[in-house]
Amino acid sequence: MFDHAVVVENLAKHYPGPVRAVDDISFQVERGSIFGFLGPNGAGKSTTIKILTTLALPTQGRASVGGFDVVSQAESVRRILGVALQEIGIDPLMKPLELLTLQGQLFGASRAEAKKRAQDLIRLIKLTEAVDRRAGTYSVGMRRRLDLAMALVHRPKVLFLDEPTTGLDPASRRDIWQELRHLNTDLGITIFLTTQYMEEADELADRVM
Repeated sequence: MFDHAVVVENLAKHYPGPVRAVDDISFQVERGSIFGFLGPNGAGKSTTIKILTTLALPTQGRASVGGFDVVSQAESVRRILGVALQEIGIDPLMKPLELLTLQGQLFGASRAEAKKRAQDLIRLIKLTEAVDRRAGTYSVGMRRRLDLAMALVHRPKVLFLDEPTTGLDPASRRDIWQELRHLNTDLGITIFLTTQYMEEADELADRVM
């Protein structure tokens, strides 16, 4: 069993011209921890997340998630991670049960298995009373929770969250914090959390970079 859920060595991402979005960073994330990746807008947090979740290629260096290289073993990485990016990618015309069931089927579950998992997740994120509403009618906080559930459908070992509480009111932010603590403490999911809020990192993270 690997001790580190994420290993990054001399990682860099350069774009044409003088732009160095990520410039020679190295760190490790312990399995079963909440890791806070803190920095202001433009610091390179989202670019790092994209590399670690196989959505972008590094210019140099290497990284692994769950023991799998993010470049040469990208498919294996995708099977063990969940990701919720800053932009919430939810079809506004669909209902949560439809969305989550479809997501489960895309990961290879039967329709019956996917529907059961979807129902469990709806209870987990406390959207039972709104289950018959289309996602487009949800508040920002409700859509954030649904987006989090979408990332959990396939029971990931590592969960990447890119500023998940940006734009939320204080009550909704506390709800997300509570869910993240539950996922980490009760379900053992390693959480990689990027944030620009120092109090959020202090509240949740076992280690901050």
